[in-house]
This record gives sequence, C-alpha cells and structure tokens, in this order.
Amino acid sequence: MEVVEAVYEGGVLRPLRRVNLRDGERVVIVIVRGSGGLAEAIRRLSREYSGVREDPLKSLTGGRR
Repeated sequence: MEVVEAVYEGGVLRPLRRVNLRDGERVVIVIVRGSGGLAEAIRRLSREYSGVREDPLKSLTGGRR
C-alpha cells in the first residue's frame, strides 16, 4: 500500500508527487479530507489490514488478463 496526497481539480484527482503507475492501471482510492487526519487514517488502515498475507491487488486482478 502506498499513500499519496492528491488535489481534486476539474473532476480529476491529481497526485502531488510522481506515482509509479502505468497508463490505464486501476487503483483503489480511500479519500480522507485534509492532511490532518491522514496519519490516523494510515494507522486505522494498517490495523485493519495487518493480518493480510496476500497482495489484495493480485487477488482482485488474478483472473484478469
């Protein structure tokens, strides 16, 4: 999992730093407004997914080719 801040402009989420993604690649986005709650959101998500042993993205895309 990677956390990237973004700005919503003109109907598009624009990352505030370069991301390592291919054109057309699908991602899952969790929206947390403002950066004040970002650290808490990361802690909460880390606790929630701490037991995950398998890469969730591979699970989602496993049958797709």
